[in-house]
Amino acid sequence: MNPSEPVDPIERKAADWVMKHRQGRLGPAEQAAYGRWLAADPRHAAAARRIDHAWRASAVLRQGYVRPPRPPRARGPLAWLQAGWRRPWACTGALSAVAVACWLWLAPPFWVQGLGADYQTGYGEVRHVTLDDGSQVEMGSRTLLSVNYDGQRRTVRLQRGEAVFTPSPVGEGEPRLFTVATPGATITARGTRYLVGVDKDERSGWVAVLQHSVEINLVSHSLDDASASAVLQQGDSLRFGPHEGLKPLAQSPEELASWQQGKIVLRRQSLAEAAEQLGRYRPGLTVVRGDALRRLPVSAVARLDHVDDALRQLAGQAHARVLDVPGFLIIY
Repeated sequence: MNPSEPVDPIERKAADWVMKHRQGRLGPAEQAAYGRWLAADPRHAAAARRIDHAWRASAVLRQGYVRPPRPPRARGPLAWLQAGWRRPWACTGALSAVAVACWLWLAPPFWVQGLGADYQTGYGEVRHVTLDDGSQVEMGSRTLLSVNYDGQRRTVRLQRGEAVFTPSPVGEGEPRLFTVATPGATITARGTRYLVGVDKDERSGWVAVLQHSVEINLVSHSLDDASASAVLQQGDSLRFGPHEGLKPLAQSPEELASWQQGKIVLRRQSLAEAAEQLGRYRPGLTVVRGDALRRLPVSAVARLDHVDDALRQLAGQAHARVLDVPGFLIIY
């Protein structure tokens, strides 16, 4: 196992600033420092907004709590119940805990999801990692990766995002197979270089073979899930999912891995798919409203250092409008 990397420092710093601000613990000098930190990078302000939203959500629950009328003084076995009514802070504290727990479960911030990961990347970050056996990994934006090597197999778990893998080949000195495991499939190398990506639902994703071949097997979690396996050769690319099974992709492996050169190649993709793909390289949510608009095909070569401009150009192709507000970019 490789040593764990720290959680996203921006998310952690934002949580620290927001907590101190909301608790009134910032003096004039610290308040000015907080303002400078927010202005220094758009990612700082986006992270602070997300955490402040969670704080305010818990505050709404506290304010909305109405204390029930005090019951008559109880005796005997019911005395413990009356004692609970005398501690409204326990109820409001429980409501706050429930609010935060629901937020962390339904929409956990990236640093929470990455607590168990060995490696992770932030928005727009591309990172090169060399594993203990010499295998090479190029991680794309917002990617979580864990390494689990034992005496029988080399397994790398891709929980979120996408990465290009170049494993050390199997031979006399390295008899163990190299497998990338996602929640929806396992992809085993046959002396190769290949790309694996995981969708937001974590059960679906894509595989593209840049060199040699790989074997993919779907992971079934219920009787309704599809069951399939295939061997992909160089130049092949496909999507996988629990319901769609294995489905060939029109994009080439080189196009799917074009983020390594700082760009995204979109060729006759639906506007919804293109927005989701570009949305992985910007903070906040990217949303396309309307079924007809979501299905509209678009094509572009987008620079990853100008993602918002690329999204506006795609909206122009679709004769749609763009609403850009803190935390959201909406195409409608």
